Amino acid sequence: MEAGRVALEQQVAPVTLANEQLLAVPEAVSGLFPRNGLQRGWSVGFTGTGGWSLALAMLGSAVGGDGWAACVGLESLGLVAATEVGVKLDRLLMVESPGPEHLASVIASLVEVVDVVCLGPTPSIGIRDARRLMARAREQNAVLFHLDGGRTWPHPLDVDLAVTAGRWSGIGWGHGSLTTRPLEVRSSGRRSMAQPRRAKLLLPGPDGPPVPWESTIDDQPLDDQPLDGRDTDGRDTDGRDTDGRDTEGRVIWPVSA
Repeated sequence: MEAGRVALEQQVAPVTLANEQLLAVPEAVSGLFPRNGLQRGWSVGFTGTGGWSLALAMLGSAVGGDGWAACVGLESLGLVAATEVGVKLDRLLMVESPGPEHLASVIASLVEVVDVVCLGPTPSIGIRDARRLMARAREQNAVLFHLDGGRTWPHPLDVDLAVTAGRWSGIGWGHGSLTTRPLEVRSSGRRSMAQPRRAKLLLPGPDGPPVPWESTIDDQPLDDQPLDGRDTDGRDTDGRDTDGRDTEGRVIWPVSA
């Protein structure tokens, strides 16, 4: 009798479908991932000029209209720019830097309630805390986005997305405004991500989110084109955020001669 009850419980137990373990990504970058989506439980690093922009675009797709995301210690993130690439601000929690002594516990709490946690530099996280947090993220089906590329994270990440940006278009001689620029993204990582992949896209796209881009010379990579006065992550040296926008997401590059 007991054996029959156990067999019945096993038959009616909830089954997690493979697709439920994936978060959506923009179609323009879906080819970077083995199953065309972002595996829940992964840790993802973004590097290069345009890396923050790509992270925001992927965040918008991953959260959609019914998920949740949190950003920790990223007060300089341009929220208006985030909305332009698809992030819904009513599904985003902005958490001020909690200080090195509380950072690990804050991350641990967030992965239990949101789908994606975006992190800036995390120099106070030790190897034991990093392993514990990555295990917790896998248990809770959450994803960690490392906007510093994981340089300050003491454990290897599952996915590395290296971004190379071309020149912005839309600026003429004394007129115009920034519209879009081409990006080349190269993915690598551990396990199923060990095989490098490449995607080319325009970000922002015509409607904001990225769209695929076909270059005229497929074999020639883009030249990384950070503008003067900005570091290799695209941020102004005075602390303003990525892609020529201020902390409110407004374009700050001059558009007239």
